[in-house]
Amino acid sequence: MEYFMVPFLVLSSILAVMGTMYNKKSGNKPGFLLSVVFTVCLVGVTGLSLLDLFGVYPFNA
Repeated sequence: MEYFMVPFLVLSSILAVMGTMYNKKSGNKPGFLLSVVFTVCLVGVTGLSLLDLFGVYPFNA
């Protein structure tokens, strides 16, 4: 029950990437720049949560 949020993060990341591509395709430059920042942050958090889910700890010394 600890990892109930991971599927929502993955879904949100997919939707964020789709929104970023739509903003680029439609020529919405300010929306594209904001969505790039949001998408990079969200994908980073999702990646860290997936690493934690699968027990991979790349930053352990």
